[in-house]
Amino acid sequence: DPTEAPMSTPTLEPTPTEEPTSTPSPTATATPTATVKPIVTPTAPPTAPPTLSPIPTQVPSATPTCTPTATSTPIATSTPTSTPTAKPTSTPTSTPVPTSTPTATPTSTPSPTATPTVAPDQPSEETLSYDAGEYSINNVHSGEGTFYVPKAGGAANLDDYAASHELYTAAMNNADYMNSLAGAYVEITDKDGDKIKVLIADRLPEGAKGDIDLTKTAFLTIEPEVTGRMNITWKIIPLPTDGPIQFLWKPTSTQYWAQVQIRNNRYPIKKLEYLDAGTNTYKELPREEYNYFTAADGLGGSGPYTFRITDFYGHVLIEEGIGIDTTEKPVNGKNNFPY
Repeated sequence: DPTEAPMSTPTLEPTPTEEPTSTPSPTATATPTATVKPIVTPTAPPTAPPTLSPIPTQVPSATPTCTPTATSTPIATSTPTSTPTAKPTSTPTSTPVPTSTPTATPTSTPSPTATPTVAPDQPSEETLSYDAGEYSINNVHSGEGTFYVPKAGGAANLDDYAASHELYTAAMNNADYMNSLAGAYVEITDKDGDKIKVLIADRLPEGAKGDIDLTKTAFLTIEPEVTGRMNITWKIIPLPTDGPIQFLWKPTSTQYWAQVQIRNNRYPIKKLEYLDAGTNTYKELPREEYNYFTAADGLGGSGPYTFRITDFYGHVLIEEGIGIDTTEKPVNGKNNFPY
């Protein structure tokens, strides 16, 4: 009996040990359990084997518990496995981003393509190489520049056109004006290198060849009024228009007698002809000082009419189906001279 009493005492000691034993199960605290094992093992052999039977059963239980602890180590190994998985996944995600960047680059490339659109305002190589004598497109003319205040409409009857298109105007010396430069568009350079573009809408009878009399408004854009008179150079340039040429008929025009003006033409008009329906040939119309072409004997029928228009640089337009309009409103053609 006294022997059994102490045996119950050691039994009570492992009992609290079992409580911590349950604690290591969820975590890796199985290490302290291993410390209890050597304490229990010496006590068990000298005492009652039956009582120790459940105890060793728990001991091996702790042992496998340690084994899963090692198993948990591979679990940690799986953790890094997921880590590299996430890294490569994010890497390809960032790769498409630069892919979109090159896509934007070609998109911006068409922008420079729009730049050549400005070129059409300049004479083409064909126009530059055409020999128009003293009025070849590259020729630079010289004279004196002055200014005046218009009291009435200019001799070329283009003041309304210039106003509606916001163009500066000027009067050309008589010699150049009567050489078919009424309606020409020219660029003037003053003594300081300042430039202005004007439409020749008037005639300067007293001016020497090369002289141009600018309207006061135009003159003051490049020189102060006190200058009054200055040396200039000028050259013919294309009128910057995207529209077709226009026909403006005198209100008194009929099939038996008519006058028509050509306007909105890129380059000065050298010749205007109409197609005589009776002979099927083109006949040239003479040009008046006031910038109208006259069909003194009519246009060979009731219309509509076909015209052939030639500019200073060899460009030729054929305009068909043009009827007489006496409302003083321009009749649009279909084409314009190429640059």
